[in-house]
Amino acid sequence: RTLRLLLAALVGAALTLGTLGTAWAGPATDLVKAKQVTLRELLKQNNAESAKKITAIFDQLLDYDVLAQGSLGSEWAARSDAEKAQFTDLLKQLVHRSYERNLKKTLRFEIEYVGEDEASGAVIVKTKAKSSDEREEPVELNYKLRQTDGNWRIEDIITEGVSLVGSYRSQFTRIVKKDGFPALIKKMKDK
Repeated sequence: RTLRLLLAALVGAALTLGTLGTAWAGPATDLVKAKQVTLRELLKQNNAESAKKITAIFDQLLDYDVLAQGSLGSEWAARSDAEKAQFTDLLKQLVHRSYERNLKKTLRFEIEYVGEDEASGAVIVKTKAKSSDEREEPVELNYKLRQTDGNWRIEDIITEGVSLVGSYRSQFTRIVKKDGFPALIKKMKDK
């Protein structure tokens, strides 16, 4: 009888911990998951109305100001308010297109939410995109979010260990140092 009670207690504890493990993901993961599901459905619709909704979700989800400042790195402080605004607007367009393009590539993939990590006041939401074709390796996609004014916003997207902000910063810094800030703006407009 004692063994049966102990076994029942262990099973109950395991079920409770299993449920807590699922709920442990947290509000940042819940937000990313909900927005990704909505975005994927809208992308499948592929019409003008869905395009407007996608843009609105991106604007809610992505912290373009933080993305811009991080992407320009040490060059940010040297820019005027007008230059910062112009750069942020152009970056917003680039990030939007890049994010949408990457989402379209993963439409046939199953997205698995594998956990959350805290890092310097931010939360990293870890995901893996798995293809139904077992020969294809899963793609690791992580989202760095920070809560500001009660809202979670993405401030970086890390694909297979490569930071979107870091990649942009490397490219943009090289262009600014070689050809100047106006050349960077021109290249961004051309894209």
